Amino acid sequence: MFEPRPKEPAYAFVPDVDAPSTNRYGKSVETVPEGHELRGHSLNINGDSSIPDNPNRYKQHGFYFNADNCIACHACEAACSEKNDLPAHIAFRAVGYVEGGSYPAYQRMNISMACNHCDDPVCLKGCPTRAYTKFAEYGAVLQDPDICFGCGYCTWVCPYNAPQLDTAAGHVSKCNMCVDRLEAGLKPACASACLAGALDFGIMETTPENRDQLETHIPGFPTPEITHPNIRFQQTRSLPREMKRTDSMPLRYERDEQQGNAYKPKVDDSGAGRAWNLKKLRTREDPLVIFTLISQAVIGAFITLFIGPLLGFETLSMSSHPIALPLLLFGLIGVQTLALVMSTLHLGKPHLFYRAFNNLRYSPVSREVAGIAVFYNFLGAYTLLSGLPMLFSWLPAGLTAGLVQLCGWGAVISGIAALYFMQCIYRIPARPFWNHWQVLT
Repeated sequence: MFEPRPKEPAYAFVPDVDAPSTNRYGKSVETVPEGHELRGHSLNINGDSSIPDNPNRYKQHGFYFNADNCIACHACEAACSEKNDLPAHIAFRAVGYVEGGSYPAYQRMNISMACNHCDDPVCLKGCPTRAYTKFAEYGAVLQDPDICFGCGYCTWVCPYNAPQLDTAAGHVSKCNMCVDRLEAGLKPACASACLAGALDFGIMETTPENRDQLETHIPGFPTPEITHPNIRFQQTRSLPREMKRTDSMPLRYERDEQQGNAYKPKVDDSGAGRAWNLKKLRTREDPLVIFTLISQAVIGAFITLFIGPLLGFETLSMSSHPIALPLLLFGLIGVQTLALVMSTLHLGKPHLFYRAFNNLRYSPVSREVAGIAVFYNFLGAYTLLSGLPMLFSWLPAGLTAGLVQLCGWGAVISGIAALYFMQCIYRIPARPFWNHWQVLT
């Protein structure tokens, strides 16, 4: 168990205050009810099986950020990195800013951001390996790097850039809410280290000291409707009507007077020229791009070969090309095999590729992989049955013909399903430039 330091200051402890029964999204602040089977278990932190006597252990906790107070000192970043012994290229918490106005009344607003341990964590649903778990204890969303195989899909779907892909280690890791400190009654390291009183922590929907607001959004923060994040903001200082990012992301945030003066993200079209830049398009995802394009081509080619004769295109029938067509089918199998091998090369741990099937219930990645696997097997069976009929001469002719049709239609249906789940991977609310019906085309 984490041990508090001697003479730990009072501000470092999580306050024990009364909380409402539900949050603003209508979800219970109590993570599990009294008597639930998830209560009364140890988190076994560092092998310690003890269970703390914390009356608020099963209530949703989260962060409170006062943008008026943040001075961008980065003490929260430093405390987080030191506490978690992070390498220089990984940061669980980051401080950024947006700017607006004109000289001399130019203003900057700082934002400190980490994992928000959301009510509806899209990282948990998107992860194909089920490396994420939302715990009853404090409502923390925790990630197990030992289960993760480093596909990085959670870094796509999270609106807050919380999961961090460590390409050197081959897996993702992220903020763990400092649950070891919470078990001892202490706030996370980042909140305890904040110099200006900008970052705080506690039970959700409770107002910390010296705060008046519990807003769910500020300029530069993604819409909370995607995940229902457990963070609340205060920002009372007057800001310009339009705030802009200072990085390469072409977004601006414009105040909408008709919706409570909330800032809405919009595309920042600066008028700069656009051109293809293959060098900038090159990423660690190159093998995945090749897999996607090859799989789409193979599925399309097979559907054409199988459906064509049924629509009257006899030139695509097996009887018209008894040698060329089987060779083409075996060629499709070979190309798809290469694509499947390529698909594992973008993983941080390619030898754990089989874990991609772990989250068929939620993850479009798992469903895509399953669809491609089923298509691949049906394609192989169809090719053998129709291209090498002499191997199955011992079967009744009617049964062989039926199996050919079954495998053919199975490949068509599973191939179309794979293409559908493939486009679902890129329909991500956190990526508005991707989340468009034209992705299917």
